[in-house]
Amino acid sequence: MARKSKKNPPTTAPTGPIPGTASLPPEVLAALGQPVPQPEPRTLRHEGVGAVIAAGWKMAFKPGEGSLRRHMAAQFYPWKVGGVVLAAGVVAARAATVSGTHAMLLALATGAGAWAALKVLSTVKARQLKATRLASEWAEIDPAHARVCAWAAGLWLVAVILLQPATLTAWWWAGLVGLLALLALGSRFWAHHRIPRVLAAVDEAVAPPPPPGEHAIARKWRTRVGNASGALPGTKITDLAEESYGVRGRLHLVPGRQTITSVRAAIGYIATALGVSEADVLIEQVEPTEDDPKPDSSILDIKVVTVGMLTKRVPLEGDRLVVDGDDVSIRMGPYADGDGEALWRLYTTDSIWGGFVAGSTGSGKSGLIDALALGIWQTKNTVIIYLDPKNGGSSPRIFDRAHWAVGKDPKTWEAIIDGLIEVIEARGLENSARLKVSGFTPTYRRPGIVVIVDECHVVITPKNAEKLGRIGREGRAAGVQAIYASQIYGLQTFAGDDAVRSSATAGNTVALRVSRNQSSMIADIPLDPSTLPKITGVGLVDSGREAPFKAAWAPSEATAALMDAALEHVPTELDPLAAGAFDAGSGGLYSRRHEIATQQVERAEERLRAYEAGRVPAARAAEDTEVALPNITGPTLFEIPSIDPALLSDTDLGLGILAEAGRDPHEQLLATWSGAARAVLQALIEHGSLRRGEIEQHVMEAEQCSRATVARAMEDLAESGVIEALPKRKGWQLAA
Repeated sequence: MARKSKKNPPTTAPTGPIPGTASLPPEVLAALGQPVPQPEPRTLRHEGVGAVIAAGWKMAFKPGEGSLRRHMAAQFYPWKVGGVVLAAGVVAARAATVSGTHAMLLALATGAGAWAALKVLSTVKARQLKATRLASEWAEIDPAHARVCAWAAGLWLVAVILLQPATLTAWWWAGLVGLLALLALGSRFWAHHRIPRVLAAVDEAVAPPPPPGEHAIARKWRTRVGNASGALPGTKITDLAEESYGVRGRLHLVPGRQTITSVRAAIGYIATALGVSEADVLIEQVEPTEDDPKPDSSILDIKVVTVGMLTKRVPLEGDRLVVDGDDVSIRMGPYADGDGEALWRLYTTDSIWGGFVAGSTGSGKSGLIDALALGIWQTKNTVIIYLDPKNGGSSPRIFDRAHWAVGKDPKTWEAIIDGLIEVIEARGLENSARLKVSGFTPTYRRPGIVVIVDECHVVITPKNAEKLGRIGREGRAAGVQAIYASQIYGLQTFAGDDAVRSSATAGNTVALRVSRNQSSMIADIPLDPSTLPKITGVGLVDSGREAPFKAAWAPSEATAALMDAALEHVPTELDPLAAGAFDAGSGGLYSRRHEIATQQVERAEERLRAYEAGRVPAARAAEDTEVALPNITGPTLFEIPSIDPALLSDTDLGLGILAEAGRDPHEQLLATWSGAARAVLQALIEHGSLRRGEIEQHVMEAEQCSRATVARAMEDLAESGVIEALPKRKGWQLAA
């Protein structure tokens, strides 16, 4: 029986090198099918002094990506250019010693070279070359400065060629001049290529990709604001949600290191980081709720308005009142995010409130005053007395419809103020003796009285300031208050009486856009009104939310129609007690107000007809209003002195005006400004004209302020037309 043989498994070639074959020659390894080791490439290894020289060469000409030299390449670049110019100067000076012809040719070649260098730097090739990339970029960013640098280098080289320094002392002086020129010209280049900017660019470039689902606003905050080099390091935004106005979320501060005040101080940096305007970043405390009655102060509510809500027109229409029991407020307009409206408090339990409205020209102050007047009339139990130094030019709609409207007539202003004091005393006596109450509640038969004082810096004087302060303090419980409006907020608006300003702003304070010099005085509003966008009707309030609002507005015809509709339900006369007291205090003018107004209109028409006929009009009567206050655009122009009309009689020939000429022409101007701006004016009045550095030195010594404060004051004065720069940067002077 045959025996089965066992099959041998197939043999496979070894996949790795066979042990013990590493020392065989390459030919044998190839015959055996083993991999042949490749010889290592020969490299030159530096040792000793050679290694040091190689390391120095690499550091000088081949810096690594993370090296200090690569990081500060822009800061070193002017020094490299200066070294090249110095070397060229040494070579050219030696070559110029051969002969005068060589010197002249080298000088001409240097001038042509400076011109050619500018042309070369403007080419695409220069932008691509590593050695000239920074210079080419600078020639595109600031071509004028690049030309100055090129010609300065050329002039220095020409001077060295022509002077041919031969001694060490001569070269020392030439090098010193070149060094000073390098520092002076390089400062502008270094100012642009600041190290923080480079770091910010590096941070932005190496910023990690956003986490999944991260909002764009959150990423901008993380990489530009909350990072180590940002304005608020360590902060972050969470719970972002899209709203109709933009984005809303929670801002988490670093406890113990940041507050809402420090965040608002950095609002400008935040706005630029998020790519919006300062008015579009709203930062507020978190509102308490039943679940969280005491929110963490390190967590704030942030809103970023990405929809141009402040640029949209808000129509002035419908009922402007918000009534909650005895509390009555006037709707001024919606906030920037559309969440609620800014309110003007008019009535509370037993009280009536006034206030102050500040706003420069074009800010929408007149439109806001019209809206407030409309709301006052819509209460159906409040009358308006209107004082306007522009003879109705501030608001013709209120002037034609007010219970008593007075133009520029200081004597009548004083009589009205005395009459209001008499009304306050009479109603106070009525409250205690008859009604047995301690406050005022308006009714149709016993209406409230609101005095709107436009351009109040003209109406309020040291003579009547105390009386107006009394109206603000005591009139609240007697149904008498005042609303003041002006471009100026400082004490000069209130005749230097802080008691008047305090009583005027106790009820309401509204700041539309004002200059930086004025905004620093408005302490009742935590935000800065000077940062508001130049949009008519955008303002801030002292109560309610700390956010901008947009005042409602309507064309003149529509506003007048709304006022006429509201006036149909407003009492035409005061209650007998108030009317009698008003008439007694004003010397009988209150009961004759319509008669006097009719006579003034008739005399005004007579004057106009005389002008049209080419005749000299008759002299003004004593009871006529004075010339209307001109349209002063801000607190920076000269106040027109008050001149007695009798000085302009035919016999006097107008020479009586010379009595006013003896007054200091700068007195009114200095009274208009305060702080650093006033010190700037005083320096220019005293010296006539000064350079900017001299002005800064005078003001910084007088006010103990910073250079930035002086710069802001000069900017405000220049924008207002009070000071002007002399030609060719020779200094500053008072505007003509």
